[in-house]
Amino acid sequence: MARFFIIGEMMSYKAKLALVVTILLWASAFVAIRAGLHQYSPEGLALLRYLVASACMGIMYYRLPQRNTMCVRDMCALLGVGMIGIGIYNLTLNYGELSVSSGMASFITSQSPLITAMFAVLFLGEQLSLARVMGFMVSILGVALIAVGETGGFKWNSGLTYILLATLAGGCFSGLHKPFLKKYHAIEATTYVIWGGTLFLSIYMPTLRHDVMNASLQTTLTVIYLGIFPAAIGYIAWSYVLSEIPASRAVSFLYFMPFVAMLLGWLCLGEMPVWLSVAGGVCAILGVWLGNLKVSH
Repeated sequence: MARFFIIGEMMSYKAKLALVVTILLWASAFVAIRAGLHQYSPEGLALLRYLVASACMGIMYYRLPQRNTMCVRDMCALLGVGMIGIGIYNLTLNYGELSVSSGMASFITSQSPLITAMFAVLFLGEQLSLARVMGFMVSILGVALIAVGETGGFKWNSGLTYILLATLAGGCFSGLHKPFLKKYHAIEATTYVIWGGTLFLSIYMPTLRHDVMNASLQTTLTVIYLGIFPAAIGYIAWSYVLSEIPASRAVSFLYFMPFVAMLLGWLCLGEMPVWLSVAGGVCAILGVWLGNLKVSH
């Protein structure tokens, strides 16, 4: 815990503000998705959200003072990363939140850094440490407790399966996206990623048309909020944080996000958390922390 305060002292006031904005916006996304799914289909919600986000990112991309020349191969690769990290992730997350509360969905998807670490072990040749093995086991226990709390017994439902698939997609996304951030500005890389996800989701345009025609203005504005704030502004704020402190340190602060999402779900949607699920969530976060722990020599 002391490390959080030390890192906090290293950041400027603007970076601290950007970090708070990121956590609040990304946590609010889980709650807004649950609200939007009352009248939007999972496919229509994902597409409208990222059509809005694509427009916002496009404006920011073309307003960059300097842009790197991106080769066709990297463009295609980033579009492909977006199809996984934006397209598949959002479809599975939306389907999962049809039955899983926003707070618990946030706790489960917070396992993506651990998935990224395992991805690095399997495909990038990184070493499998004892801390990662322990973290993986503790996280499995945490997700199991969440499942028991959410379903009321030792049973599994399709919503939890979708959330785990979203977590897998999110973990793979981080591993695939990271190499491009060394070559291009964060806004450049993120713009192509979001465009790739939107391109993938565009096959659901007829579904979106039906949803827009039948949804209320308030629900549509909720989905537009998702595109402007958590998707576009959240990524910009996060990029600002990454410009001041290392990514491995920055993600440590995101461990607070599921707790914020749970609180917002309680306040905004009346989702009273089950204590067994909360205990599982804390256990899952502990597992992620252990899995990413760097032992000093």
